[in-house]
Amino acid sequence: MQKKFQKTGLICAIGLWFAAFPARGQNEENGPFRNVTVEERQLIEAALPDKAPAKPKKSRKLLIFDRNVNYGGHRSIPYANLAFTLMGKRTGAFEVVVATEPEAFEKNNLKQFDAVFFNNTVGNLFTDPQLRQNLANFVENGGGLMGVHGATTAFTNWPGAHEDWPFFGRMLGARGASHRISTEEVVMKVEDPTHPVTAAFGGKNFTFQDEFFRVKDPYSRERVRVLLSFDTEKTDMNQGRSFGNVVREDGDYPIAWVRQQGKGRVFY
Repeated sequence: MQKKFQKTGLICAIGLWFAAFPARGQNEENGPFRNVTVEERQLIEAALPDKAPAKPKKSRKLLIFDRNVNYGGHRSIPYANLAFTLMGKRTGAFEVVVATEPEAFEKNNLKQFDAVFFNNTVGNLFTDPQLRQNLANFVENGGGLMGVHGATTAFTNWPGAHEDWPFFGRMLGARGASHRISTEEVVMKVEDPTHPVTAAFGGKNFTFQDEFFRVKDPYSRERVRVLLSFDTEKTDMNQGRSFGNVVREDGDYPIAWVRQQGKGRVFY
């Protein structure tokens, strides 16, 4: 449980970076905030900032895509949905819409948004070539794109993460799925303390426990600006069982980065 709310502070910083951009009503048992208890909601609210670090020039709107194909979904998904929704309301920096269906990427619908967040989206989310092109055009023309964890396997055939849309991996900055146990403890190196996403850490490295993907091609430091990475000298790199190849020959284990795609900003 502690891990869920350790993530909230980073989620808040990320969301407000895109803001410088009321969730869709659904049944609480199977909607975007499914299984979040009253107590957990209170913990999320306590971690939220009261204002955005920068005032948006205009009202912003964020589309959160909450969909998994041939995978049950990570338990953290509804917590992120709720954290972003509450943060947008409290700060007034942006409005959130949570969608689960591919129709959200119809051109006339997508144009109302300033950024899209792929919230732990595993599997081949949609195969319609026009919808994929709409997403690509959206980012290329200045829309924001954000992904977390499972998003590195979006538009792959699951299980196995078999590639189906290479462009998405290039746009996001990497593919990934190999990892160790979900309680792996890593010392995080803050590589870019001046960036708005990581400024809250004050340039200080920190320890975090989670399931960390070892990213693979098309990842390259020549294509992304790394914000956080493993401090391999201070981290036990052999914790528990491994799922797939967890050793990178170059010893580079990025966790968060930003990049430019056309006119659009991308964060993972």
